Amino acid sequence: MRFFRFVAGFSIGLALGWAMAVLFAPQSGRDVRRRLQERWMRTLEEARSAAEETRQQAYIRLAELRASESR
Repeated sequence: MRFFRFVAGFSIGLALGWAMAVLFAPQSGRDVRRRLQERWMRTLEEARSAAEETRQQAYIRLAELRASESR
């Protein structure tokens, strides 16, 4: 639980810091919006990937626990 809180806090801080840097960078609004959208899509894909991997690991662990319980 503590590790999850750390990762969540770190991720939020990283995202906010990145967003502030992008928003205050000397670029046109169109470029900033495009970059934000691209980054958001990459972040969503990474989150989906991580969630799927975690789900698979949980199923594997559950199967292991059930197998050891039946012995």
